[in-house]
Amino acid sequence: MPPLEIPPRFKKALRKKDASMQGRILECVARLQTNPRHPGLQVHKMKGHDGIWEAYVDAKNRVTFCVEGDAIVMLNHCNHDFLFRNPR
Repeated sequence: MPPLEIPPRFKKALRKKDASMQGRILECVARLQTNPRHPGLQVHKMKGHDGIWEAYVDAKNRVTFCVEGDAIVMLNHCNHDFLFRNPR
């Protein structure tokens, strides 16, 4: 399993979500760490944003992350349309 870094900014934004969404985001993050190639995550590079990757939380929500060395660094989580404009 690659090491996972969750910055304070990511945690702070997560606390503002309702419990149901928090659970889905945390499940996505855990799955990303255990198996980044899991088909349900649909991990792919974001177009127009070098070095930033995107994974599906659900049909409308995503998490973004980058890879620094062998670590996965979580960047943001939000609605897909918002993340397209603000991946960090």
